[in-house]
Amino acid sequence: MSYSHSLAKVVAAIVLLTGGVAGAEDVLLEFRQHPFLEFDIEANRSADVSLADMDGDGDLDVVLANGRHWAQRDFVFLNSGSGKLLEARPLGVARSASYTVQAGDIDGDGDVDAVVVRDMLPVQWFLNDGHGNMVLQGELAESAGPARSAVLADLDGDRALDLVVVTRRTPDRFYRGDGRGGFQSGTDFPDEGFGSTGVVDGDVDGDGDVDLVIARRDGAASVVMVNDGTGAFRVHPLPESEGDHRKAALEDLNGDGRPDIVLASTDGPHLLYLQESAGLNADPTVFGQAGEAVQALAAGDLDQDGDIDLVAGADGPNILYRNDGAGKFSRQIIPSASDTYGVAIGDMNSDGLPDIVFANSGSANEVVLSRPLNGNRD
Repeated sequence: MSYSHSLAKVVAAIVLLTGGVAGAEDVLLEFRQHPFLEFDIEANRSADVSLADMDGDGDLDVVLANGRHWAQRDFVFLNSGSGKLLEARPLGVARSASYTVQAGDIDGDGDVDAVVVRDMLPVQWFLNDGHGNMVLQGELAESAGPARSAVLADLDGDRALDLVVVTRRTPDRFYRGDGRGGFQSGTDFPDEGFGSTGVVDGDVDGDGDVDLVIARRDGAASVVMVNDGTGAFRVHPLPESEGDHRKAALEDLNGDGRPDIVLASTDGPHLLYLQESAGLNADPTVFGQAGEAVQALAAGDLDQDGDIDLVAGADGPNILYRNDGAGKFSRQIIPSASDTYGVAIGDMNSDGLPDIVFANSGSANEVVLSRPLNGNRD
């Protein structure tokens, strides 16, 4: 992509966000692309992106998984503080087919480590020296399989991060963390796990522990894995969810204090489960359009009106679903490259506003900054 072509996108590719909650002053923001905010500009098959302060300097860095089914390098990109990613440090020396890198403090020393989940290869994890230098610590030999997504969360209440890996054609697995930079042998979840491609964590049933929502493809029903507080789970299929759902989100989308569930579809409309009580019996409503080919999903308050919006990365135009505060969405296109496999939301330039990071498969990845029009935040 030429510099002049990329620079033209700065002018042409702008999304204006107006409106807000009833009775509140409207928020007016813009999202812009810029060639200096592109990163990993080789045509890598980027699969996922995570944001964390990897070098301890107070801003958000980017952890990038590359490869999918092909051997490529994974990287930590260090933020200059303005959203420009001017330094890249490889995760390990080998190229591999990676699907996600999960960031978290797995050894309890206060900095952010990284767990690389790979396709048909064992999971590897890297420990941080506190300055963003990542050292390979180990791998889970038994974990090799068609992995597609993962989360790090304390699932058994021992204050150590555990690892969940979901796979498309083998049982999903749970690896207990020891809190010292290692993981125990895996335990299969209590179902066959067929078609799993996305997983998010949160307290779905309101009992104080961490549950899981697993999005599934290939005609399988997506499920809630209900935790008993010790890391033992029972399966709750989500009603009417059989289909091709690539990713999930778990957020309070209607402001009632209970987390709601979103399933993003690759070929049909998306499903929203508004939890009306602490139970798990909500029926879905649909939103969006069929054929949007959504491959990634992130949630955050993009327009700063107090409710949670959704950003969908797709094989085609990427989409902002603006929430009206009651869990009803309006649809707007976000300027970006196509074939997006990973989306993350965070303040990349320390201006107090959420920005978007897109991991694209086959084109440059992008930081898309948000800012008030005319520089006015009032």
